[in-house]
Amino acid sequence: MADSSISPGATGSGGLPLRRRDFLKLSSAASLLAMANWGTFQKVVAETLQGGAVNLFWLEAQDCAGNTISLIEADAPSLVQVLVGESPVIGPGRVRVVFHETIMPEWGDEAVAYLHKAESGELDPYVLVLEGSFPDEDAAAKTGGWWLVIGEENGRPLTGNEWLRRLLRRAVAVVAVGNCASYGGIPSAKVLDPNGYSADGFNVTGARGFFDDPVRGLEGMIRKLDTAAPFLNFIEGRCTPEVSPTSNCRPAVAVPGCPANGNAILRTLGHLVLAVDGLLPLPELDEYWRPKYIFGASTHEQCPRAGFYAAGDFREHAGDGDLRCLFNVGCKGPVSNCPWNRVGWIQGIGGPTRTGGVCIGCTMPGFPDAFEPFYKPLQAPLPPDIVTVGGLTAAAAVAGAAVGYLSTREARKGGE
Repeated sequence: MADSSISPGATGSGGLPLRRRDFLKLSSAASLLAMANWGTFQKVVAETLQGGAVNLFWLEAQDCAGNTISLIEADAPSLVQVLVGESPVIGPGRVRVVFHETIMPEWGDEAVAYLHKAESGELDPYVLVLEGSFPDEDAAAKTGGWWLVIGEENGRPLTGNEWLRRLLRRAVAVVAVGNCASYGGIPSAKVLDPNGYSADGFNVTGARGFFDDPVRGLEGMIRKLDTAAPFLNFIEGRCTPEVSPTSNCRPAVAVPGCPANGNAILRTLGHLVLAVDGLLPLPELDEYWRPKYIFGASTHEQCPRAGFYAAGDFREHAGDGDLRCLFNVGCKGPVSNCPWNRVGWIQGIGGPTRTGGVCIGCTMPGFPDAFEPFYKPLQAPLPPDIVTVGGLTAAAAVAGAAVGYLSTREARKGGE
């Protein structure tokens, strides 16, 4: 009876009746997302991965591999345990991480061959994971060069941007991990020279993320490539998404950070794996295309030092070894969204404000330019000079934080 169909009206992908086993998977996975029970949730994902139903292609562009390191540092189980077969949950050789330049054993032409197979449809369905920003190859070509090359074809170098264009054609979903892949990050920061910021206010390689950065006014690769049209349709809400290599509306999700948290990456990938298998709906996203169940609340709201903020008790110097609120020494928590100061970075340990470091806004569009200097308070009480919708939203948050800061500071002076 384990595979018998359940009540009429309950359907999986394609409108077919759900089997009892699949219904239990769906129900348990959905509840686990709400309970944030990562260890058990990952077991549910592992059951789907064991069938080899979904492949993962991890494409690195202009990156420091920080998000790959975060992925390796994830736990319950760790990525290394999975790849070498030490995890009793998944078993050896069952997770289909088909392409990842840093961790795959193949190299050279043997590695690039997987990209060609994906391009031809031999490895459907696959989720495309992006790490790092993408440079302006048109600018490099003017001098006969390039910024990023991954293999060659008929003696011609193939750029990372070209592979992005090709792989988007059949990807059922895209996950941008880290701020660089999401919004451009540090490689897209303004260039500072002795006379101030460079004339065009842009970066050396013309770097940009997959998504738009509405704070800095940078268009993402999602608007630059013809094969990204299905994902652009999705983020602009023009259609109902379908996880299919031929759909004109396919999901794209950002998991920003500098780097992103490893469990956040795996949790989002796990959710999409279940969505591709028809067992879960797609995650609800915020205005910057991030999963709300991870990035829905501000860093300030989840900060263990929030009580000191409410009491108007602020740290006076960045390096002081006390528990007081870090707002006065530059914390950007009131205008950032990140849970890691509450839940910890690895196995409940770490996180910016928990360990005495300020939040620098690395999960937000506009990073790093809009959040510098890191160790000076928010631009309060006047809002920053940003005219985009995203910038105005951030400015309103800054103004709100300023009111709280100024009122508690004055209250503290009155008490003294």
